[in-house]
Amino acid sequence: MTRRYSRRRFLGFGASVVTGLGVAALTGCTADEGPGDSTPSASATETDDRIRVRIASSAVKPPSNPAELSVGVLDSEVGIDGLDPIARAATYSRLVGFDPRTASIYGDLASAVELPEPLVVHLRLRDGAFFHPDASGTASPVTAEVVKRDFEARRDEGTFLFTNVVDTVEATSAVDVVLRLKAPFSLLFEYLSRTDASIRSAQDYGGIRAPIGSGPFLPAGTNGDALVLRPNPLVPEAEKPRVSQLRVRRVAQPADLDALFIQREIDVREHPDDRSREVAGRREDRVELSRPRQRMRGLALSLLAPRDQASATVVEAFRDSRVRRAISIALDRQALLAVDGGLLSGPVGPSFAGDALPPVELEAHPLYQRSLGEAAKLIDAAGHTGIELRLSHSDSPLMLSLAQQVADQLLEAGIGVRLAGRPQQEFETSFLAGDFEAAFFELDRLGSPDIGLRLHTSGGLEGDRSPWGYSNPVYDAKVREALSQIDPGERTRHSREAQRMLLDDVPAMLPLTAPLEYASIREGVTGYEFDAYEFNAGTLARFWQGPEAAEAANPEA
Repeated sequence: MTRRYSRRRFLGFGASVVTGLGVAALTGCTADEGPGDSTPSASATETDDRIRVRIASSAVKPPSNPAELSVGVLDSEVGIDGLDPIARAATYSRLVGFDPRTASIYGDLASAVELPEPLVVHLRLRDGAFFHPDASGTASPVTAEVVKRDFEARRDEGTFLFTNVVDTVEATSAVDVVLRLKAPFSLLFEYLSRTDASIRSAQDYGGIRAPIGSGPFLPAGTNGDALVLRPNPLVPEAEKPRVSQLRVRRVAQPADLDALFIQREIDVREHPDDRSREVAGRREDRVELSRPRQRMRGLALSLLAPRDQASATVVEAFRDSRVRRAISIALDRQALLAVDGGLLSGPVGPSFAGDALPPVELEAHPLYQRSLGEAAKLIDAAGHTGIELRLSHSDSPLMLSLAQQVADQLLEAGIGVRLAGRPQQEFETSFLAGDFEAAFFELDRLGSPDIGLRLHTSGGLEGDRSPWGYSNPVYDAKVREALSQIDPGERTRHSREAQRMLLDDVPAMLPLTAPLEYASIREGVTGYEFDAYEFNAGTLARFWQGPEAAEAANPEA
């Protein structure tokens, strides 16, 4: 069962507004680094107010003869506007793009960003931006007044950013947009980069009900079960998409997408589960990509007053940071990773590499260094020799296997463990109520980088209490400071400071690992940055290249 949290419940955490958390859930099973050489290079401009805006580019030479690229979606993903998420992201421009791998702002319609006042954001539109041509062939300019009108329309539609974060939108000139905020919102630029903050014309495409956009592709119509998108003819030559057309196949079932990939009718398949990944493995000319899932596995140690599932003796032991440290250094995180792959996780998971602690820093941190001898000494020094804890977990096969590994590792340090597997619904209810002694769990749908910070605050995710009872006012203040930063660079700096302080204090929830998710692409496809998440289908879509084009551009490859 999914535990749902209303975004509005996060209003008012210090000076910040909300986390952007739509859903956070405990999960009982799962289907299954920072940016590398594939990250687009960037030049940057800085205003007097130090908001850096990068310009996306690619090190791969544009093709001399662009080829088609085919992708696939489910029929259920097609909206009333006739577009699916891939088509929608490629059709519309936003003011900015946002890369979670570096927590960086990229220019789209906006070329410059300033913070002239704490709650005022000034965005300067780039020159020469036009909507796609309408049925008569006329292309209207994208002006600040158009942006203002569309943002006000989105407020009327109930879009969260414009109902709860942005107070007013002003067009102070043809190219200057000013947003006045209700309160500092640390995820402002992530939200501005989303499809529901993209800029739409008041007119539609005619044959397709969708409003006209100004993105790198324009919908040209349907062909059988596919929507065909062609490159925007109005963009400068250097910014033109690198495919002749983008074909989006639409099918009824996930298995149909797997079949299309195996039959070489689509070039990309993002896998929802292990079965899909296994099917794709039958295709020889494929390359597998991976990225961290927006999930986290952790070990929670209750500091709360004992209830049905916890003893006073064990809870008292957990309140001693030496015992928590001993448990952490008794764990072999690399062995846990070996079960189904994944990456080490700090308080902020690796899917938000721009905000997370760097992998090399996590690996070197004392809490992540296994030392059975030191763990035993700490337990003895704390006066809890022979401690035995009750470890609750979901009874799914994967979580049982991982929990057993945790138990075996702790036993090597002299810490006894009694496993208590429970059905997912029962486990989730007890966990969220704080009725456990120790719990091995996996949190799903961690959709924004602030969630990992909030998990450890005195109020927890919902702002009323921590499920494990950890409270550190100094840490709370550091989180409040981080989530009051509108500039992503400043947010990252304060976020990492808070995470370092938390680990040094030894939290009552020990972050362990984050599982991976996978995609398969046809060999020769380039520019598809799977680990960029939504940034890939938005700002980076114009760099996608079909296989023939890639071979033409790199004849020696």
